[in-house]
Amino acid sequence: MKALFKNLSLILILTIISCSNSSDDIGADNPPNNDNNPPTNPTSYAINLITDSFEEENFVVIGSEGWNFMVAYKTELDGNEMNFEVIDGELPTIMQDDEGSRYNIFGTAISGPNQGKQLTPMNAYIGYWFSWGTFFPGLEIFESNLPVQNEGESVTGSDGWLIPREKVYVGALRDAIPAIDSPEFNEPKDDTFLNVIGEKGLIIGVCMDNTYRAYPHAILNWHEIVNDEIGDNYFSVVFCPLTGTATVWNRLINGSITTYGVSGFLYNSNVVPYDRQTSSNWSQMLQTCVQGDLIESKTDNLFVLETSLETWSLISSAGRILSTNTGHNRSYDINPYGSYPTNSTINFPINFADDRLHPKERVLGIIVNGKAKAYRFESFK
Repeated sequence: MKALFKNLSLILILTIISCSNSSDDIGADNPPNNDNNPPTNPTSYAINLITDSFEEENFVVIGSEGWNFMVAYKTELDGNEMNFEVIDGELPTIMQDDEGSRYNIFGTAISGPNQGKQLTPMNAYIGYWFSWGTFFPGLEIFESNLPVQNEGESVTGSDGWLIPREKVYVGALRDAIPAIDSPEFNEPKDDTFLNVIGEKGLIIGVCMDNTYRAYPHAILNWHEIVNDEIGDNYFSVVFCPLTGTATVWNRLINGSITTYGVSGFLYNSNVVPYDRQTSSNWSQMLQTCVQGDLIESKTDNLFVLETSLETWSLISSAGRILSTNTGHNRSYDINPYGSYPTNSTINFPINFADDRLHPKERVLGIIVNGKAKAYRFESFK
């Protein structure tokens, strides 16, 4: 009976979301660089580099509209400030420093005097513009003259939560959207599902201990969380289809290995996973435990690369892809959210709205000292 209620809850939330996204929205609302509207101009496949600073932190952002990625690294290496220039057309190599070392997309020096050394990733991930605007109201957009429209108001917690409890909504019953706890992976050449995804389909890429794994949006739309491990690295891939945000969290908390599940709660239309060890609730975009025994604890964020299957195939031909053999009967060839990724609809209430950009435009947000700065794909044309 409990399983029946969970399935009914899942059907209800997906029905509400799908019904709220009519096909009429697709033609009028097409933000750039989403699953349903990939870049098609060959000139957009150039890779470019931005040197920037924010909150007294120096870093580089490397990206490409066509190759559909943006990554950011600190410019300090071994206590020295480095200068970088882009390397175009040699993926997975993307840049070199002023000492002649070349770096791949994961920030590892693959040649030169710094070979084997690792740049420190910025706390950064890609998500829909509206989500960055509501969690970080008034945030700066790189090289934008658009006036700030809403700097927001202070948000205070209530009823034992760090966030306003009355603004935490129930989208589904706990675990009605089932996390994948025993993921299986296929070799790309053996995975027929890749033909369904297509080369422009988005994936979440992880590289640890020289092992490459990709987690397609098309599967995570139905599960949101994958609890995985590579060697001694225990981690969870957390994806929110409503905010388009993908993060990777260390599952080692206070010396114990846990797993994460889908609580069914939403705050600012963003997932609130729970850890199964303490049942504490965590905000994905705030990267903080917002309720429970671990309240105020911060997530240990690991590097995440969100890109297209086309780009991933260039980065790692030996990488393995999450299998549709999840133990759950789902139509992975169908997006349960319909036209949601490209229309203007936001299905759950948010604290602040910022319409400087299309709500579903995918931007890279870089977080420093609790503040965020956004970077658009068009800055890398």
